[in-house]
Amino acid sequence: FLHISNFSAMILRTELKPLRCFWHFLLHDSLGRLLLGSFLLGIVYFATSFLLSLLPGHISAVLGRAVAYGALGVSLFLYTSIRGFGKVDGYIGTGEELQRVFRGMRTAQRAPRPPFWAYGGNVQFMPWMVYNLFSATFQALDFEKQRFTVKGLQDKTQPESKTNPRSMEDEVILNFFPKTSSSDFPLDAPTIVVEPGLTCTAQDVPGSSFLRRAVDRGFRVVVIERRGHGAPLRAPRWNLFGDSDDTEQIYEMLQERLPDAVGFFWIGFSSGSKLPIEAQGKFDARREKGDGKAPSFVAMACICPGYNLETCFQGFKFPYRQMCLSSTKSKFLMENEVVLRKFNPEAYEKAMEAQDLQELLLHVAPFAGYSSGKEYFEHENPVLYAPQVRTPCLIINAMDDPLTVPTNAFGKMPGQEDGPTFAEMIQQSSCGLLLMTPSGSHCPFLDGQMPFTKVSQSLGGFTLNCWADSCVLEFFEGFLAEKLKK
Repeated sequence: FLHISNFSAMILRTELKPLRCFWHFLLHDSLGRLLLGSFLLGIVYFATSFLLSLLPGHISAVLGRAVAYGALGVSLFLYTSIRGFGKVDGYIGTGEELQRVFRGMRTAQRAPRPPFWAYGGNVQFMPWMVYNLFSATFQALDFEKQRFTVKGLQDKTQPESKTNPRSMEDEVILNFFPKTSSSDFPLDAPTIVVEPGLTCTAQDVPGSSFLRRAVDRGFRVVVIERRGHGAPLRAPRWNLFGDSDDTEQIYEMLQERLPDAVGFFWIGFSSGSKLPIEAQGKFDARREKGDGKAPSFVAMACICPGYNLETCFQGFKFPYRQMCLSSTKSKFLMENEVVLRKFNPEAYEKAMEAQDLQELLLHVAPFAGYSSGKEYFEHENPVLYAPQVRTPCLIINAMDDPLTVPTNAFGKMPGQEDGPTFAEMIQQSSCGLLLMTPSGSHCPFLDGQMPFTKVSQSLGGFTLNCWADSCVLEFFEGFLAEKLKK
C-alpha cells in the first residue's frame, strides 16, 4: 500500500522482476493483501506501544486511558447521531411498476443500522476489507470458469468497416456460480451478471456476500472478469471501466449458454457500475429505435458509483488514493507493459507517471479506443447516457463514502449546466431509484450489531449482512415478480 515513485516503478519494470512479482502478490493475491494489511496494522500497534513506553509510567497509563475514553465518547456521539437522525434520502422515478416494487422493499424503508464501532466510512471500510480477504482466502467460492473471446473495433468512434475492423481480440473470463453442470441448481434460474470493482476479481468483487446471498435466494451469478482482470492482455485494448461492445458479445453468449433463464439482471460495484448505466443507456436507445437484438435486462443496480467520469476519482483521499493508484498501475499497466507500450509508448509513459487516478484515466484513453481523454468522456461517461435508460435501475450511495464523490449525484451533468442534476433526472424518469444513506462507506453498508446473516452450509453457513445487498435483492425479486405476472 505504499506509493510507488516513478523511479521505483521503473526499477520494478526492468531490473527487479522478483520484487515486481512479490509486489503483485501483495497487491492482488488475497493472501498477499491479507499479509500486507496485517503487517501494517502490526507496525501501527508496535509504534504506538513504543511511543507510550517512552513516557513515564504514570503519564503513559493516564494518557492511554484518556485516549481510550475519548475515543469511546466520540464513538458514542457519532453513532448516536447516525442512529437517531440518519435516514435514507430516496429519489424515485414516476413509473407505477417502479413505485410498487419500492413499496415492497422493506429494507429500503429504513437506514442501515451499522455496528457500534462502524459509525464512520473509514472505520467501517478497513475491517470490511480484512474480512473480505479472509473470506476470499479461506472460504473461496467454487466457480465454473469459461474463457470467452471478445473482439473490439480499432477506433471506437467509427462504425465497423474494412478500414476499422474488429481486430482488438482478447479474452474475458466468465465465472458461473453455481456451476451450470450442478444438478442441484436449475438452469432456468434468474441470472445476475456481476461487474467487479477497480482491480477486483470473482472471489472479491469487492467481497462475496452479495454472491452468496443471491445464490441462497435462488439466483445464479456470473461474475465478469473484464479484459486484464483475470488474465494478461493479448491485445492493446483496455478500458478501466469496461467496454460496452464486450458486454454485448458476453450477453449474446449468455443467452446461448443459459437459454432457459427466466431473466437476466445486472449489477456493478464501484467502478464496475459505469457499464450498467452507460451501456444500457445505449442499448435501450437502440431498442426504442427497433433494434430487438440490443441486450435487455429485467433490472439492474449500481453500488457506490462515481457518476461523472470527469471527476469520479477526485474523492480519493489518503491512503486510498495511493493504494488504488499503485494497485491499478501494477495490475493493468506493469503486467501488460510489452503489449501496451508497443501500441502507444507515449500514452504508456504518461500513465505510469500519473500522480492520481483521474490523471491516469486521461492518459489511457488510447488503449480504450479513443484519441484523447475528451473523446473518451464524450463516448463513455455514464451521466451522458443515463437519460436514455429505460431499464429499472437502483443506485445506492453512502454520504460517508471515503472514495467516490456521492455529491456528484447533485451536480450538473457535463454540457448541461442549465439542465437537471442526476438526482433530478432520476425523479423525472420512469425507471430510476436513487437511495442515499447517511452511513455505509464504500460498499460495506454493514447492518446490525453482529452484521452477519445465515446462508446455506454449501455457501459457508454465514456471510456479512449488508444493507445494500438486501435492497438490491429485494429490488430484483420485485421486478422478477412483475415480469412473471405478464
